[in-house]
Amino acid sequence: MLDKRKISRNSETDRYIQLANDFLVLAEKELSAFIRAVQKLFGAEQARQSALDWIEELERMDWPSGDSIPDWRQATVVASARLALWGPAIPIGAGKDLAPEEGDSC
Repeated sequence: MLDKRKISRNSETDRYIQLANDFLVLAEKELSAFIRAVQKLFGAEQARQSALDWIEELERMDWPSGDSIPDWRQATVVASARLALWGPAIPIGAGKDLAPEEGDSC
């Protein structure tokens, strides 16, 4: 006969594993979008440093318990602030480089 506690524990563990996987997918999307923007504006080396800053901030974040979703944007905001303080000057016309092209949807 199956032990109900074991089944319950496995189901709960599976649920947390799936939740963690979902969190990682969202984190990857946020980091990827941030790095693409930095690379487009400032180049590969600055994008690499900004990625390291983003990951460093992620490590400092308090991870929630339960079902609440981490605020990945917090890591992006902090890494962006570091870029603004320590990174290269923003190139002239950079804003238009990030604007969607005609016909693109956001």
